[in-house]
Amino acid sequence: MHFDLTATLVFIFVTTFTPGPNNILSASMGALYGYRRTLPFLFGVVCGFVIVMTLSATLSTALRSVLPAAAPVMRYLGAAYILWLAFGIYRSSGALLAPRVDARPLPFLTGLTLQFVNPKGVFFGLTIYSTFLAPLSNDFRLLLLAPFAIAPVTFAGISTWALGGQAIRGWIDSPAKARIVGIILALSLAYTALDVLGVI
Repeated sequence: MHFDLTATLVFIFVTTFTPGPNNILSASMGALYGYRRTLPFLFGVVCGFVIVMTLSATLSTALRSVLPAAAPVMRYLGAAYILWLAFGIYRSSGALLAPRVDARPLPFLTGLTLQFVNPKGVFFGLTIYSTFLAPLSNDFRLLLLAPFAIAPVTFAGISTWALGGQAIRGWIDSPAKARIVGIILALSLAYTALDVLGVI
């Protein structure tokens, strides 16, 4: 088995830029608070991603044996957390039109914590190490460098969604539009929670 760089890069870019909890929350934060105020959350996502990926590299064998038993619990915890965040996004949708002075975007810690309850992130780590990076398994240094090599792509993905969310702000000029955007963002996030549960 040889290392296929093209297939690995395609997998990374597709999974990084397509909708998921990280991307939808980034878009929501960008729409509510603008890109600059969303940066702490984005940095939290990237740091959490690097930690989860590093753990996946060092514990990939153990995780593969433990994960089948832990997966249902992870799915329910992750889905509950994502639904809670979706409700928060819905409640904040009024701020799209008239941001409250005291309103605060999700902090660094929320972005970091999300990575540990998001089964997709763990499965991403296990998939990339057990499949795409498996030919490099004899060189542990390369495996440990992988999270840091992928981190800029992750940051680019969530930044793209956050900037897209920020761009939406200029279109919102009425309470009705603010509510519609809030509902769409909250439902998109709820959809990812149902996807995590395997309902859809």
